Amino acid sequence: MSLSGNIKRLRLEKNLTQEQLAARLGVSAQAVSKWETSETYPDGALLVPLARELEVSLDELFENDYISMSDISGRIIKLLRKTDAKERFNIARDIGWQIQRGLFNCRTEIEKKYDPNEIKNQKNASYILDDNGFTVVSNGKEPFFSVFPQPSEGYGYFLNDKDDLQKIFAALSHTDTMNALIYLYHKTENYVFESAVLQRDCEIASDQINAVIDDLLTLKLIRKQELTINGEKRVLYYSRPSHKLLAVLLMTREIGYKGAYSLQSHIRKTPFIKNE
Repeated sequence: MSLSGNIKRLRLEKNLTQEQLAARLGVSAQAVSKWETSETYPDGALLVPLARELEVSLDELFENDYISMSDISGRIIKLLRKTDAKERFNIARDIGWQIQRGLFNCRTEIEKKYDPNEIKNQKNASYILDDNGFTVVSNGKEPFFSVFPQPSEGYGYFLNDKDDLQKIFAALSHTDTMNALIYLYHKTENYVFESAVLQRDCEIASDQINAVIDDLLTLKLIRKQELTINGEKRVLYYSRPSHKLLAVLLMTREIGYKGAYSLQSHIRKTPFIKNE
């Protein structure tokens, strides 16, 4: 499509009349009409303001399909920098969703137009799985987007630490430990307590508190410090609520997800762990 056609199309998509667009740019409605019929072209000084009013880049305005990684990187940084701090993570999540749409679009043509409300209305999970890696997108309740490119050696490298992984999942399987974990996530980092306080507040049996403390140390949710106070040895614990463990717990909910999928592509043929 020509520049004139793009101006008209984008103006209509924003529900602007020629008069309204002209007023925003400080030109006459007749000038806009001539742009849209290729009778004349916008003055060079008006191109950037015109693109801003139509909420597109100059590349999109002129249908320049060349896109570089450095250009995308710079634009994302500028977008986040000008966004209110309270909304930056939401914008980052939205960018992740657009990546998902882009990956899916490489397989099946879908609507390319950006809808700012799409991410807010996104309630279904999504994933893409092939021999190059996979993505995991939550169903909206746990708003995350994750991408896992295929490592050259396969995903089996984690098996070198399988004993440590088993200890982590074993710790999470204990009811008392899970209750203590939730208790500590209600506290700020470096909340100081003694085991007797944790036992009391979480209603943990006296013969189980040491096992719970060991689990919390395994999960690295607390750190231990031995002190001598008034000649008496005391053991204090400092809470360290981990965002990494929280991410694991949020993603764990997706394992049992049985709802609908908004975007789904499952064409992987190779095993996740390579044969030796």
